[in-house]
Amino acid sequence: MALLMLLACGDNKEADDADGGGNQSAKSVILLIGDGMGPAHMTAGRLYAVGREGSLAMEGLPVSGLARTWSTEGLVADSAAAATALATGVKTYNKGIGVDPDGAPVDSILEKAQAAGKSVGLVTNVTLAHATPAGFGAHNKNRDDYLGIALDMFNHNIDVLLGGGENHFLPVGTTGCYPAAGLRTDGRNLIEEAVAKGYKSVCNEADLTAVDPATTDKLLGTFADEYMTRPYAPSLAEMTGKAIDILSKNGEGFFLMVEGGQIDQAAHANDALGTLDDIVSFDQAVQVALAYQNEHPDTLVIVTADHATGGLTIEDVPLDGACTERRQGDPRECNTLFHEDGPFAEAGGANFWIDWSTFAHTADDVPVMAIGPGASNLAGIFENTHIFEVMRDALGLPSS
Repeated sequence: MALLMLLACGDNKEADDADGGGNQSAKSVILLIGDGMGPAHMTAGRLYAVGREGSLAMEGLPVSGLARTWSTEGLVADSAAAATALATGVKTYNKGIGVDPDGAPVDSILEKAQAAGKSVGLVTNVTLAHATPAGFGAHNKNRDDYLGIALDMFNHNIDVLLGGGENHFLPVGTTGCYPAAGLRTDGRNLIEEAVAKGYKSVCNEADLTAVDPATTDKLLGTFADEYMTRPYAPSLAEMTGKAIDILSKNGEGFFLMVEGGQIDQAAHANDALGTLDDIVSFDQAVQVALAYQNEHPDTLVIVTADHATGGLTIEDVPLDGACTERRQGDPRECNTLFHEDGPFAEAGGANFWIDWSTFAHTADDVPVMAIGPGASNLAGIFENTHIFEVMRDALGLPSS
């Protein structure tokens, strides 16, 4: 694992090689956020997917660091405060979306990129109006105002929006592609309005696959009433690839945020199997971004997390041997009995177990991995707001 490779080596040659030996400008930025993914989550994902001697795609990036995640309310941030810090470079209170501690809106990297003529997109496998995408595409004093956030995102004219949350875009009493009726009390059908504004609207994997990037400039995809359900269809990797294909047509470049939002959801439930599967799903999206970066080295790719969730730890034996006898085929049963999950087969190796210390977020520093112009500035230990600064400077965007 490359996670701590360059923590104290900001001028390391390998770090310099990651951005061509300097800090030349980036044309585009792809930011991938594993919601709730701390260092131990990555280790568990590696064991599960490729074994102790292998590496996830995200672990192979040449520059690595750690980001501090505290909010203005304390050591433990929620996704809203953490996303706002990443998106705007401003620390704020828990539940604040794209606002400073006083509740005043702060421009995001997405808005700055858009003002510079770049295309912009948000991809997630949770609700589009959820805290992490909202931090980039909306401003709201309360993350729970999903209807207001969905409207704000709509008004921002974001070129590509892919994720769940159909019912936040539909009026009360109206059903779209999924069973639950819309929740909007203002009577507006934002999906119909988006189509009238020139968006292509899709709501299933087949229709997304059929979208021709050459003839599509604006795309809205809603693939669930709220959170997408496993197995995700389309996958996070498929959504990422389609978003890149559309956004990259812009000669001025693009900004894309991709969230693996359900790592956090599984960790909140202390569901190790779901956590592991979602880390693998997220890493497949990272592979798509890296394949594009390999062909377009003027693209800065950053992989990070907003915070860690669940207090995950890894062991090679269960805390209570009786757990093995009682499990009877379901990895979640041990969690119910002893707050641990397992055994899970290490790829090419023995079994391992996962223990949990909480159902909540933690104050752990989170991994940051990068490649491309400006990547060497992400070696070390820094505040999560620094990631915004690196993206802004790499794209040559104004500081105010």
